[in-house]
Amino acid sequence: MVGGGTPDTTVPSLWNGDIQWFTPTEVGHQKYVSKSARTITQLGLQKSSAKKLPAGSILLSSRATIGECSIAQRECTTNQGFQNLIPKNDTNNEFLYYLAQTKKHHFIKYASGSTFLEISNSEIRKTKCTVPGTEEQTQIAAFLSALDDRISVQNKIIEDLKILKKELCNKVFSKGTAVRLGELIEEVTVRNKSNACDNVLSVSNKMGFIKQSEQFEDRTIASENKSNYKVVTKGCFAYNPARINVGSIALLSSHSVGIISPMYVCFKAKNVLDSTYLSFYYQSNFFARELQKKLEGSVRQCLTYENMRETIIPYVDIERQREIATTLNRITMLIATEEKCLKALQKQKSYFLNAMFI
Repeated sequence: MVGGGTPDTTVPSLWNGDIQWFTPTEVGHQKYVSKSARTITQLGLQKSSAKKLPAGSILLSSRATIGECSIAQRECTTNQGFQNLIPKNDTNNEFLYYLAQTKKHHFIKYASGSTFLEISNSEIRKTKCTVPGTEEQTQIAAFLSALDDRISVQNKIIEDLKILKKELCNKVFSKGTAVRLGELIEEVTVRNKSNACDNVLSVSNKMGFIKQSEQFEDRTIASENKSNYKVVTKGCFAYNPARINVGSIALLSSHSVGIISPMYVCFKAKNVLDSTYLSFYYQSNFFARELQKKLEGSVRQCLTYENMRETIIPYVDIERQREIATTLNRITMLIATEEKCLKALQKQKSYFLNAMFI
């Protein structure tokens, strides 16, 4: 086990050399790492407690993100936020990498510190584990590596599909007749006057409309009197005008009826505008540019409904809109299917990690 160190950041001669120098935020995202964000010089190595680690070492973070790890593909160093593992001759380094992953909760449990939590060298050394012979280590590592490769391929499939969807969005919304959006939408202002509906909804940045209880977990947000809440039905859009730069404009595509806080702006597309087509418009670069023109405020930027109406949308006939919406919707559904597959693979890996490391 070897720790790390940081050269004096005020001395330029200690930095920007040819020695890789990793920080905890750079490990754990992928199995192998080879190039660090910052490098140090030979003098920086000599003038600090940083130590050179051979290729194949397990870079194990001991603070901040405790237990995250990656395998170094080349000789490198780390800062002091690590307790790095150098495998002995009878230990397969990939096996050790997977073994370290199973001990993350243990490391967190035994971490200590007042300013920030950190797992010490001695606590990691005391961690007990059952280790098979070299041949079985190699077989376990090969199996889990193959599963990791499959997960990597699945991530690439999803990434490529998202790029395809984005590019298609940008292409289709670069054509058409420029029309003011206000001519194609109408505001929804119906209130829940009789408190007849109790299905309180909210808007999530990534998931669109969700139940408010899911967004705020156990906290009760809505008051008992929801008579001023807006009623939303299938085809309704909603967004928070004060959070448009970090939020989303959500489309209620299900047949359920719900209510949403009066802080939200709600509207529907008229018959000449397909709702799904409009929802994809909001994901395009064309709308992003229009949005920047219409935001108001210096500290917190806001998109009023009046300014929303003034944005320009490339308009094509309704049949063409539906064709575009169908194509983009199919890609969206395919992405969702591939993401389910990814979750299944990750769950499978978690199961095998627990089953192989007792």
